[in-house]
Amino acid sequence: ALASLRPTPVAPGVMGGWSDGLEQGLAALGAWLVRADLGMELLALVGLSMALSQGFALLANRLSSRQILVRLLLDALVLSLAFLIGSTIDLVLMVGLASRNVSASAFLDGIAACFLPGLFYVLAAAPYLSHGIAITIWGLILLNLVSLVHVRFGLPYGEALLLLSPGYLVALLLVGLQFRQSWRAGYDRLASQLEPAGPGGGP
Repeated sequence: ALASLRPTPVAPGVMGGWSDGLEQGLAALGAWLVRADLGMELLALVGLSMALSQGFALLANRLSSRQILVRLLLDALVLSLAFLIGSTIDLVLMVGLASRNVSASAFLDGIAACFLPGLFYVLAAAPYLSHGIAITIWGLILLNLVSLVHVRFGLPYGEALLLLSPGYLVALLLVGLQFRQSWRAGYDRLASQLEPAGPGGGP
């Protein structure tokens, strides 16, 4: 009876096949990212998509159409700069610390395509699913970055992840701070609109 409770050993060939399939998939992803001819303008579209995910908060604050448009454009600019700062940090670390020669121009030529999942960040406005969608998109961006660096420069996955993580985390932190500031400003604005106009303004 006890022998029947022992876990069934997994054949080495099964694990090896799964690992080989995963590596081939990542290599194919990296090769596609290398071939994708996308400029850094994509970061502006990603920033706009992220800003649009906060659109319901702007509508709830009873802003005019012009105010909403200006706020969206400013938020998109700030969020795009966050990705640009993170990419710059990645570039500096890759050029200075990578075990293989990394060309700055080659790195910048391909990095924009890695942020393609961010174009769908507007879906994070969906209720109840926002956190899951956001986590998935951020995970795909990191996966794209690691795959691109591995294929284009031949760096091991572990080294690529180590060198790319600081810039990635800085971008994530800056985006989080921008969202937090936007939410706080929205709540303060809504609270000020709901306050009584004077001592006798209450019910």
